[in-house]
Amino acid sequence: MNSKNFTLATIISVLALLGGRCASAQTPEWSKASSDAIAASQRGEYALAQILYKQAIEIQQETLGADSPDVAVSLNNLAVFYQDQSMYPQAEQAYRQSLAILEKDPSQTASIAHELINLAALYHDAGQDDKAAPLYKRSLGILEKLGKDEASSEAVALIGLANSYHSRNQDETAAPLYVKALTIWKEQGNQDTLEAADALFHLGEIFRASSKNADAETMYAGALKIWVNNGRAESTEAVTTEAILGNIYRAEGKYAEGEPLLEHSLKVTEQKLGPNDLQVATSLNNLALLYYCESKYDAAEPLYKRALEIREKNLGADDSSVRQTMRYYASLLRQEGHKEEARKLEVQATGLGLDKF
Repeated sequence: MNSKNFTLATIISVLALLGGRCASAQTPEWSKASSDAIAASQRGEYALAQILYKQAIEIQQETLGADSPDVAVSLNNLAVFYQDQSMYPQAEQAYRQSLAILEKDPSQTASIAHELINLAALYHDAGQDDKAAPLYKRSLGILEKLGKDEASSEAVALIGLANSYHSRNQDETAAPLYVKALTIWKEQGNQDTLEAADALFHLGEIFRASSKNADAETMYAGALKIWVNNGRAESTEAVTTEAILGNIYRAEGKYAEGEPLLEHSLKVTEQKLGPNDLQVATSLNNLALLYYCESKYDAAEPLYKRALEIREKNLGADDSSVRQTMRYYASLLRQEGHKEEARKLEVQATGLGLDKF
């Protein structure tokens, strides 16, 4: 669950923040270069897009001066382009140049906060959360002083900071930040967005890691509902959440709630990855275990058999997950009264010969 897509949705906000004050200062040449750059990038013509983004910067520097906030906008757009291409050093340089310009203008306080978020997001994407966290904190310090008008931006910074802590397993610090962001969105009537779903998912991860399954269940269920309501029931995020939530329900004995989730998770995983992928084996194993707990042995047996075949084919007979599947399958066979078949699997799982068992 990478936060990149969420963060990039707000990156162009610097342009919006500068708003009407600078809109009239934009020349037709700049507008054309910027529009052509975006179009070239969308077509996959990245070399041309880079040239056009730089051309837009040069036009504004010549027209408005090197320290114009409008130049900061163009530098920000170039940085976004670089970030999309995973050109992190180039993106960092462009963001920092943009930030340096904005910091010279006392009227650009909100834009400075947004640019700090953008630079922090870049560091997060690059796996440098030690650099991201201080920038998110600085941004929050600015946004909190600006009040309710910047509440949405504050939520963005809170999520970014929470993600940076979560990535470093500092979950006790991350959890209240996620909660605060969700509270802001709820107050704004934006509690059902994809961004909120991501935050709920991460909270679910945190609670689950702390064995707080009841709280984790609530978070995962909330995230899944949002994804389904937004037409993303078959997205990777939703299917992953179905599997996790289904296993939680199974562990709690809520088999009726877990069964449709695990069945759908298996169906979509197989459709996306094919019948012989290891993730399919995991889905088969999850559903088989739930069926076993429900005493639906006839339904569980072919699933365990398929899971074992897939894992053996991909990993070899000596792999630990293969032997674990053998033991589960053997236990099922014993329940069905197939003791000899079960014994053979148990022997295989130990790695010993029949004569030593």
